[in-house]
Amino acid sequence: MKKLFPSKNQYNVSSLKIMEWSGAMIAVIAAIMLALNVSISPWAFVLYFISSWILAVWGWYSGAYAIAVQNVIFIGINSLGIYRWLIMAQ
Repeated sequence: MKKLFPSKNQYNVSSLKIMEWSGAMIAVIAAIMLALNVSISPWAFVLYFISSWILAVWGWYSGAYAIAVQNVIFIGINSLGIYRWLIMAQ
């Protein structure tokens, strides 16, 4: 039977580093967007959502389970932000 998720050792170190840094940088861009309080600021929640997914997967495969759980919770919070600021605002 085919596995749903690859095993932890199938990700090499460079892939994990790319995930770690891309997740962090996307979150920084999202924070800047919110801090500027401009018309596109609500779209920062979409970037946070993407960042949270990346960091949740990175945390899981890196063994940083607290970061993985934290980002799963952030996925829910960012989903609420997307609903509130992008979907309901229309």
